[in-house]
Amino acid sequence: MRQSAVALLGVLVVGGCSHMAASDAPQEPCAQSLRSSTRLTGCVGNTSGDEPVAIVPTAYAAPATVPGFRPWTDAVEYQFRFVIGDQVTINLPFYDDESTETQVAPDGMIYLSLIGGVPAEGRTPKELEQELEKRYRKYLRYPTVGVVPTSFGARQVFVGGEVNEPGALTMPGPLGVMEAVIMAGGMKDTAGTNKIVLIRRGPDDKPMLRVVDLAQFAGSADPNENLILQPYDIVFVPRSRIAEVNLWVDQYINKTLPFSSNFSYAIQRNVY
Repeated sequence: MRQSAVALLGVLVVGGCSHMAASDAPQEPCAQSLRSSTRLTGCVGNTSGDEPVAIVPTAYAAPATVPGFRPWTDAVEYQFRFVIGDQVTINLPFYDDESTETQVAPDGMIYLSLIGGVPAEGRTPKELEQELEKRYRKYLRYPTVGVVPTSFGARQVFVGGEVNEPGALTMPGPLGVMEAVIMAGGMKDTAGTNKIVLIRRGPDDKPMLRVVDLAQFAGSADPNENLILQPYDIVFVPRSRIAEVNLWVDQYINKTLPFSSNFSYAIQRNVY
């Protein structure tokens, strides 16, 4: 009787896991025409037999309904912007005594004797020039300003999740998502390669989010899936679906039920 009950429990667990894996993928008809920003991961037949069914349509950009995140935009292009620790020379060609060399402070400001603190972090040299000329115009007749970066602080991105060495990485130059994952020691066996999350500060300092498919990049070298990162970007590698199932089995079966995973369901028969 006890063996029969345990065997029934095993059938229910295996059946439940199979049902869970099958129901995770939404079944939607394959579209006849797709936008260039959307692709299909695969199609299977449906019950009607007329049209195939898409397993999961995957969009390059994350949906706009992600709570707490604004819609992704590529308007924030990669270009040089000041970060904390950058050394910068301020040249005023008509006022040599006001020319100086300063550093972007931990609060993101530069401090100048005549006009005080000026926000510099996140600005390009041209944007900083325009801000300085606007402020110097109150005090100087010819407020022409030149901004020249002379040394550079650390530009970092942050990689976490299912990588071998999560943490902050210093950018040696232009760095893509794939290169950042490799610098973080590569992915663990439990990593999901097709749903990597990229979080970036948007134009209004609100976070944006999109999903990157490195499996797609490895298969077709699609540049849309290996974006060039910007300082302070966050790359998060989630668990794969199989890893999540294995974790569930470990937490709710192996560590809960009083029998070993090596338990045999074979019924012992007495031989006379």
